[in-house]
Amino acid sequence: MNFTLHLTADCNLACRYCYETHAKRRMTEQTAKKAVDLAFSFGHEKNGFSLFGGEPMLERATVEAVCRYAVERARAAGAEIRFKMTTNGTLLDEAFLRFANEHALEIALSHDGLLQDAQRVTRDGKPTMARLEPIVDLLLKYQPNAVAMQTVMPSTVGRMAESVEWLYARGFSRINTAIDYRPDAGWDDDSMAELKRQYARIAEIMEAHFDDARPLRYLNFLSKIAAYLNDRPCLECKLGMRQPSIAPDGAIYPCNQFLDNPDYRMGDVETGIDREKQRAIYRMSLDPEPDCEGCAIADRCRHHCACLNFSLTGSMHEVAPVQCEHERILIPIADGLAARLYARGSERFLKNYRDDPLD
Repeated sequence: MNFTLHLTADCNLACRYCYETHAKRRMTEQTAKKAVDLAFSFGHEKNGFSLFGGEPMLERATVEAVCRYAVERARAAGAEIRFKMTTNGTLLDEAFLRFANEHALEIALSHDGLLQDAQRVTRDGKPTMARLEPIVDLLLKYQPNAVAMQTVMPSTVGRMAESVEWLYARGFSRINTAIDYRPDAGWDDDSMAELKRQYARIAEIMEAHFDDARPLRYLNFLSKIAAYLNDRPCLECKLGMRQPSIAPDGAIYPCNQFLDNPDYRMGDVETGIDREKQRAIYRMSLDPEPDCEGCAIADRCRHHCACLNFSLTGSMHEVAPVQCEHERILIPIADGLAARLYARGSERFLKNYRDDPLD
């Protein structure tokens, strides 16, 4: 069983694209442990927890308590356990990174590369890039495959590829970019055209490093290539079934974007999951997106993400225009990259095609 635990709604930064409403809400250690107990009550051989915020490291004691407790439960049950946490990195230190490695806690760092100081600032507007430099060194020392999570805004998209190249040179092999999807973000024809140019440049950079001893694995492209090569949908989240989200108060929702919406509450850590409500939400998510019928890239597009659709349009099945345009830009560029790698006989590409899904 997999759960996302929302340990806090608070954050110590004020990122310019953040859509969250930060508040002094936190999950108690007792509630977190009840979530762990609930996960193990299903008797699955594999269990996972995503530790989420706000900034989850504001609740460091709870993070550590959850990991210790879940590891004990896994050992007792003879089950596998893994953890993931996305953090802004400002509160990481060597002691915690040692702890993370000892407890199978995989850390993803929200870092915008060269865009960092323009977008990710403290509450009083101070830059954060210099502050993170020694922390990046530590993170890559303990977790060399850590993911760098980059976000771009219309005002910064012109440096997106340069920033990806900087993150790779800095030591990150796995990089993911999200665009600022907020309805008022300001994407227009010019900024979307620039986004297309930047993705094309990143494809060139990735191609140049694909067969290196330390390859650049740009996850935006790899997910699209894998969807095609392995004949599987780009996104298959099974809303509410695969990874429910647990709010700080212990209430259970199908995914992050439904948090605190009473219409989608499907239980709590005390009473468990309301299976009837869970199945109803999942069935609802399977309805088709009317605007996407007949689209040639439908099986490889994020329009299936009911969570993202709901957050942007208020409906599980209405796709925001900026999301649609983003996918129409991304997929052909990913396909062109795959075609070039295949044509040149890239050993790594062919091995992934024959033996393993690209990740």
